[in-house]
Amino acid sequence: MYGRTLARAAFPVLVCLAAVMWLVWGFLAWPVASKSILTLLALLLSAIFIRRRYRQKRPAQQIDDAGHFPPESHTGPVVLVCGDVDDAMFAAGPCRGTAQGWYLRITELTGLTPFAECLLARTPTMAGQLAVMYRCLPDQHEDEALLRASLKALRLQMKQLRDLTGYSVPVVLSTEFSGPETPWIVVRGNTALVCPEDESAVTLGEWQQSPQTAFIQPYLTQATSLLHSVMLDELGKADRLCPAIRPFAVTLRLGSVSTSTGALWPQLLFRQTRIAPAGRVTVCEPRWHFADAVLPLLAPYTTPLQGGKTGRRVVMVLLLCALGAIALSVRHNQSLIHKVSADLQRWQAIPMNHYAPKAQALHALQQDALLLERWQRQGEPHRYGLGLYPGNRLWLAVQQAIDTYVPPPPPPKPKPKPVPKIVRLDSMSLFDSGKAVLKTGSTKMLVNSLVGIKAKPGWLIVVAGHTDNTGNAQLNQTLSLERAAAVRDWMRDTGDVPESCFAVQGYGASRPIATNDTPEGRAQNRRVEISLVPQANACQIPGQPSASSQDDGASQHNGE
Repeated sequence: MYGRTLARAAFPVLVCLAAVMWLVWGFLAWPVASKSILTLLALLLSAIFIRRRYRQKRPAQQIDDAGHFPPESHTGPVVLVCGDVDDAMFAAGPCRGTAQGWYLRITELTGLTPFAECLLARTPTMAGQLAVMYRCLPDQHEDEALLRASLKALRLQMKQLRDLTGYSVPVVLSTEFSGPETPWIVVRGNTALVCPEDESAVTLGEWQQSPQTAFIQPYLTQATSLLHSVMLDELGKADRLCPAIRPFAVTLRLGSVSTSTGALWPQLLFRQTRIAPAGRVTVCEPRWHFADAVLPLLAPYTTPLQGGKTGRRVVMVLLLCALGAIALSVRHNQSLIHKVSADLQRWQAIPMNHYAPKAQALHALQQDALLLERWQRQGEPHRYGLGLYPGNRLWLAVQQAIDTYVPPPPPPKPKPKPVPKIVRLDSMSLFDSGKAVLKTGSTKMLVNSLVGIKAKPGWLIVVAGHTDNTGNAQLNQTLSLERAAAVRDWMRDTGDVPESCFAVQGYGASRPIATNDTPEGRAQNRRVEISLVPQANACQIPGQPSASSQDDGASQHNGE
């Protein structure tokens, strides 16, 4: 009992707490630390409210003084039984309680709504637990018009009960027919279950397959026909003053029922099957008349409601949280629209030929597009939700702007650096063996070979002499230098080239290009090489400005 009281005290507070947490963590763009502090404060206040409400709860009474109402602690269905109710059904008193629900007797059909008013005045939370069971005994109704009038009165009472509670109270149509005894048959929607006492329920089709039920089938067929043609037909009629009723469930049972010879059921049964009503009536236990099998079906639809000031406060908190969430969502979406619009306006304001600012604006749009695309795949953050998120429209506008971007033209390709040209001359074609004086016929070969070697500012004409390894190394080095100087002098005198344009080097046999072990290799090593090497301030031709070197490290006078 104490646990149930605590749950009822805590439930509205926990509902409000959940709504506040949804607002804080879903829509507030605060740091996590601030949200955590606010959460702890909300939990502390919730604990205080739950404790206060628990202390204010009165211990639930077991039953009221008059014995007409279920205890306040009851949370199952509260079934108001009306219609053909007699003393045999409620022999033990005006109410019958079970573990699954309570039955309360309504003596007169017109007293249904007043009785409910008294019950809810005592226990307002039972408004959600109410259900109405209309008991109909066709064996005792001789006038179909009077039965239909009673059903129409039920529709009027249900309309008033709906106005009282604020919702449609479930209605169970319970019928009993005379005939061979059967268990309760409960019809809910398209499902019909046969519910024997102390046994598991089975479907009507499975139950009818038993040979013992063959003689019961005519009774069931005619009972079903009477149900549809009279009771369900009257309840389902369209009426502006008395709305139609669609029963939550229909319960049916055959057995020993007091029968009037001129009643609707025996007359229909005899007319259709020639079966006469039984003349003997067996006294049954009162519980035989209660379709307890319908109570588990009613349980999910009949639960206590939290009413009064607490209910209004809960609704107010939920409404404020919903309005706050909508306002925050609008604000976040407006900020997103403002940011993306500012990036688009900046993009459109920059001319296409301003490549650097245009690239920065493009980067901002690409970041916006990546963010919006990620939200499209993974879902937008909760704070942008509630149907207000404009991401798809913004992404389309951003993508269209990105598609208009024209990249800058590629930079001009750098001119290739000139590669020094090396001219290699055979020493034996220019000089006699061991000599450093040009032969008489070597001039033509020099002219043909050196046609591409031209003096120009910033380039140094390097003339290098080489020999094979035959003879004295010192003499070979001197000979290679003298031969290089001889070629330099010829180029200087023939082309009128300044002395500063030349560099003369003699390497002897130190830099062979072939083996010295063969006559052919030694012939290749005896050579004079002429090349152009970039060097600042080299070859200053009179009247020409100085040119900077293309390679500051090329001052080493070699052809490597």
